[in-house]
Amino acid sequence: MKYNSKRFGNYTDTELHTIIEALILKTAVITGWQLAEDDAYVTILTDQLRKKAIDDYQNINPDEFEYAMRTYGTKIKDWGKALNLSLIDDAICEYLGKRQHLSELESQKRANEAELPALPPGETDWSDEWEKIKNNARNGILKASFITTCVYDWLFRNKMITLTGPERWQVLEDCREAYALEMKEALVISPTKEGRRLYELLVKEGKEWQQEERLWTAVVDYGKRETVRIEALNAIANEQNG
Repeated sequence: MKYNSKRFGNYTDTELHTIIEALILKTAVITGWQLAEDDAYVTILTDQLRKKAIDDYQNINPDEFEYAMRTYGTKIKDWGKALNLSLIDDAICEYLGKRQHLSELESQKRANEAELPALPPGETDWSDEWEKIKNNARNGILKASFITTCVYDWLFRNKMITLTGPERWQVLEDCREAYALEMKEALVISPTKEGRRLYELLVKEGKEWQQEERLWTAVVDYGKRETVRIEALNAIANEQNG
């Protein structure tokens, strides 16, 4: 869910104000907390929640906010108070704790995959993993980030890649843009001079970024995982049409 929409920290003040107004109404509907009829109260609440989003919630997005209200806000039975910043913060803090744990698991999985060789020695058979990927595609739970690049290498070795050369290059270009967006979001959290240099090189027109080994390797791996995801979806579509 954290990849569904733009994070609060990436909106303009005007955009964020509009979003916060909508989220306050949705929160009242979801939780049953009473929204004061005093216009001045609502105006102040909107302003304070907007500031809170900038200060403390900058790395979550509106979809996550609504999820936190549905999952944790409905469990806070404080009917004696009007909808306020403290009630909202209690629910968000519960969600952020869970989010941090899942993000750490995701980062660890990616780190483990990065340690794998591009193609294991010998004729390793990845057919079982390929079937799992297609099954996840059938169930609508397939994410490229959880696909190992070894599956792409196995498909390529067995001439099972159906995308044409130009199509694969387009996938690579799309992944370059997606990776640049991830880098941009990471710089908001932890800005560094080197990170900024790599980001500016990646978004620069031309092929200069391909000469930077770290960028090239990261985008190619991204592209391999995305290609496998597309191939799995195509395979499922062909099965249904056949």
